[in-house]
Order: sequence, then C-alpha cells, then structure tokens
Amino acid sequence: MSDKNEQIETLLQKIQPEDELSIKCTIEAQVEIVTEPEKVMKLPEIVSSSLSQDLETLVGDEQFGDVTMVVCGEKQLAHRNILAARSPVFAAMFSHPLKESVENCVVVEDVEPTVFKALLRYIYTDKVTCLDTKAQELYAAADKYGLPALKSLCRNNILEKLCPENAADTLKLADLHSDLEMKRYTLAFFSGSKATQMTKTAGWKDMVKTHPHLVDEAFDALAARVP
Repeated sequence: MSDKNEQIETLLQKIQPEDELSIKCTIEAQVEIVTEPEKVMKLPEIVSSSLSQDLETLVGDEQFGDVTMVVCGEKQLAHRNILAARSPVFAAMFSHPLKESVENCVVVEDVEPTVFKALLRYIYTDKVTCLDTKAQELYAAADKYGLPALKSLCRNNILEKLCPENAADTLKLADLHSDLEMKRYTLAFFSGSKATQMTKTAGWKDMVKTHPHLVDEAFDALAARVP
C-alpha cells in the first residue's frame, strides 16, 4: 500500500459520524469574455426633394405671377425672378427700364404658344416636353432666350433624326443660329449615296434658291472627303 493510501486509511479511521469535513482546494478556470456587438442605430430616411414638382405648380400660376406673357395673343402669367434667374435675356429685359419691365408685360410673336409653354416648363423645372414634335421650334426658342442646355438637348434630338429628307432644313437651321456643331455634323452627313438622295428633296431645292452658300459648303465638304 502506498504512503498516500495509508494516510487516507488512517484518516478514515479517525473520522467520527459527528465530525465535520472541510475540503480545501484550488480551482483553475479559463474565463472567456464575450462582448456583444454594439447595436447600430439606423438613421431616419431622408425625405426626397420635391423642388422640381413644386416649381411646376407655378407654371401658369395666377395667384403669385407678376408678369404677363402674351404669346401670339394668348396670355399666361409668369414670375420675373424665376425668368431672370434662368435666362440672361429675361434678366436684361427686367433689369432695364424697357417697356416689358415697366408694364410687366412681354409680347412674344415669333414662338408658338405650345412651344413657349414648353420653354417655360423647362425654365421652371428643367423638364423638357414636346421634343418629338417641336424640337426645331424649341431649339430656336432656346437660342433666342439664352438657354444653352435646352438648346443642346434639342440639337441632339434633331441630329439623332437626321436623314436625307430633313438634312437641308437642318443645315439651314444650323446656319440661321450660327451653330457650328450642328453644321459640321450635317455637312459630314452629306456624303456618297446620301448626297444623291439629299439633292432630290424639296428641302434641297429650296436651299438652292434661298441659301446658295450652303449648297457650296455642302459640295466643298463632299469634295474634301474624296481621296
């Protein structure tokens, strides 16, 4: 019997039923600290801006309008500050003692009412309407009132639809408004079989009579591409 067992045996012999037993021991334990992830609070959603929609309600508004637009006899109220902020032409008109500024009335005779309404809607909201049906007219109005971004949108719409049947009219439009980008694009279109088709159209025949210098430019551009 080992010494340890003998000690246990001797101890057991000495223990009486009424005795108390105290056990002293050392306990080793590994404690792992678990940290719960911090709960991230979600920020409230940002309410989307409705500036464009709100300004659109002012188009033709009769309560707060302070200038009357008379377009081919049709009257429509507008707002001087908005027109002036968006168009340098209107800004000059309203900042000098001209008839329009004094009488708060602008007479427009060279823009169709539907086109002018589309122009106003763009001025107020940056939205463009009637491009599919009135692109050339809206282009001319944008040029008149100094709206280069609208003019650019109209230009691209016109050039996307360029074909032999409308190329001569497009070239005349570019020349009228001194639009070199539109002119270069249209002259580049005048080539090969397209040139033959263009010269047979009514638009080309009219251009020969009214804009002979454009006919010369078209043939010069064609000749420059011949190797």
